[in-house]
Amino acid sequence: MSSTPILVRVQAKGGKFLGPDAGYSQVTLRNAASGDVLAQGIASGGSGNLLEAFNPSATRQAVVTTQSTGAQSLLWLSAMPPTLPAAAGLRVSLDLAAPTLVQFTAESLTNDKPNGHSVTQTMWVTPGADLGAEPGVVLVIPGLIVNVLSTTVEERSLNVTAWVTMMCGCKIDPTLPWLPTEFAVTATVTDAEGNPVAQAPLTFDTTSTFTPAQPIALPGAGTYTLAVSAVQPAEGNAGSASTTITVP
Repeated sequence: MSSTPILVRVQAKGGKFLGPDAGYSQVTLRNAASGDVLAQGIASGGSGNLLEAFNPSATRQAVVTTQSTGAQSLLWLSAMPPTLPAAAGLRVSLDLAAPTLVQFTAESLTNDKPNGHSVTQTMWVTPGADLGAEPGVVLVIPGLIVNVLSTTVEERSLNVTAWVTMMCGCKIDPTLPWLPTEFAVTATVTDAEGNPVAQAPLTFDTTSTFTPAQPIALPGAGTYTLAVSAVQPAEGNAGSASTTITVP
């Protein structure tokens, strides 16, 4: 048996590490052949720092930023800020007797429970190999965090406010690297049979919040399902949230 140190970090696709703003992530290492769990834990720590210049602790997954002029540039996500704590990660040590095909899985968490977004990658790990150097084995998890903050129904018209962020919890705003123009947010209302009865785009209101330009007309009294979906085409990120609404 040889001790094999491994550091795992989980980065949002196009964003930072999944730290306190996102609710962290649960990382599981399994023997890909047997399915046995080799290690498991919460990747805890900060979200990392975006830098203009690359450094050895930065991930190779650069963050593409778009300015209001349309010009694009790269920022590098560093795992080690000027002061501690370091970026969210999980350090483990595996006792391996032979090269082992290891499956790495990361699940994003909300209130300490997996929220459905995950990523898995598999690779051979050799006994004694040092995989503990910064920035570690970086798992990139796609998707967007979407929440329905509020709904109001007046005279068969629906107003909705939705919250949209990157998977790392990084907010959307014209003053931040993630511009509202990169995101398409849509509200869809379906009836009890799942048939769409209304749909409208939501536009940027304030930081990470989206609302319809005007109330969404509903067909009549009843119970409906409201789904808010967000897409970031440039990164291939998407997310959704739903709730029930009642029209008296």
